[in-house]
Amino acid sequence: MMTHRLIGILLIVLISISTGFSQSYTLEQFIQLVEKNSKDLQMAQKELEMADAQYKEALSTALPKIFAEGTYNRNLAKMFLFVDFPDSETGEMTSQKFQISYNNDFRAMAMIQQTLFSLQIGDALRAASQYEKLTDYVYDYSHQTIITIAKKGFYRALLLKKIWDVKEAAEKNARENYENVKKKFENGLVSEFEMLQAEVNWKNKIPETSQAKRNYKMGMIMLKTFAGIELETALVLEGNLDSYPAVPDSLGLETVLKQRADYNALLWERNLRKTNVSAQKSEFYPFLTGHFVYNFTSSSDKFDFDRRNSAYFVGVKLNIPIYTGGYTGAQVQKARIDLDRTDIKVLQSQDEVFRCIKNIRLRLREAYSRILSADKTRESAFRAFAIAETSADNGMATQLELADSRVQLELAVLNFYVATYDYLDAYYDWQLAIGQVSGVESMAKKMEEED
Repeated sequence: MMTHRLIGILLIVLISISTGFSQSYTLEQFIQLVEKNSKDLQMAQKELEMADAQYKEALSTALPKIFAEGTYNRNLAKMFLFVDFPDSETGEMTSQKFQISYNNDFRAMAMIQQTLFSLQIGDALRAASQYEKLTDYVYDYSHQTIITIAKKGFYRALLLKKIWDVKEAAEKNARENYENVKKKFENGLVSEFEMLQAEVNWKNKIPETSQAKRNYKMGMIMLKTFAGIELETALVLEGNLDSYPAVPDSLGLETVLKQRADYNALLWERNLRKTNVSAQKSEFYPFLTGHFVYNFTSSSDKFDFDRRNSAYFVGVKLNIPIYTGGYTGAQVQKARIDLDRTDIKVLQSQDEVFRCIKNIRLRLREAYSRILSADKTRESAFRAFAIAETSADNGMATQLELADSRVQLELAVLNFYVATYDYLDAYYDWQLAIGQVSGVESMAKKMEEED
């Protein structure tokens, strides 16, 4: 008995391994998994890191720069200096030579450079700070969009599972009905025509079930890929389409615009464009830099620092742009055009947001009305099918009437779940449209709190 028990346990383990591990997720757990594994969020995170790097780059223009270098030369031939001197006795000019090179030359130099005056530094720092806030809002919107897609995908998978369950139950019911009618036919209680009707009705359900199963499997593959789950993993979603949130209250356009991360990103883009105009204008103005230099030289026939010299000096350098061939003026003009384009984009965004929230409100109301209607229809369809089933068993209803009642029940059930999903789809679009995606912490808000 112990041997049989061990074999049974081993078979269970092998079956579980071959079929893959099953993992169950609620909506909240699934969202956390998406946040952890989403490639799009990882790309958005890199944009945040890039903004931080650009701010450090802009800050570097205001900080001092220190350079140091050293060189060594090995002279392969002697070098001489030839000088003509008058002879002290004869007065004639005679040429004399002096050695001016040695085998080894050493040189070292260190310099500290600091910008003393430049309008470009202030513009660069301001632009870097604005770009950092811009990317924070872009990340917020990317985050909200991905979470919205995750929620809609989660409930879409639940809908596909419901459709498969309904189709499977309808096929099973039709098969049981066919087997029951077949027994009655064999006992001479019903005609062959009624038996064939029941058989055709059952077999027509089989491809519908197969298609619903395929759609569900494909939906789960997409969901696993989106969340970074292994495709071999048996994924179980804990949720239902029997409940739904209340219709949200309407909000004013100004309130929505303040909450929209993408709109706020556009406003920061406009600020960045303004700064760019100022930055391009600053090219017309001079800039001043100061420097301190230490220079060391040494020459020797040995590897030694003989005949050394050290020099220290400070200085300033003033660069005054006088004429650039119209290049700077052209850059200012391009920057102003970019600013005008962004202003137009802001106005377009306002119109788009207004249109979007109006359309979503219509979708919400329409889907909510369909839910209420489909719920009542579903209850009536259940009662009608129960009556038709009892009547068919008693010979008071034909198989065609029973099949039609079953089709109506299927449609009523599916219409309720489809209406619920459509409502949830519009509801999550509404949250995204007003900038209040639940379960998502705003990076921009967090940044402001930290400040």
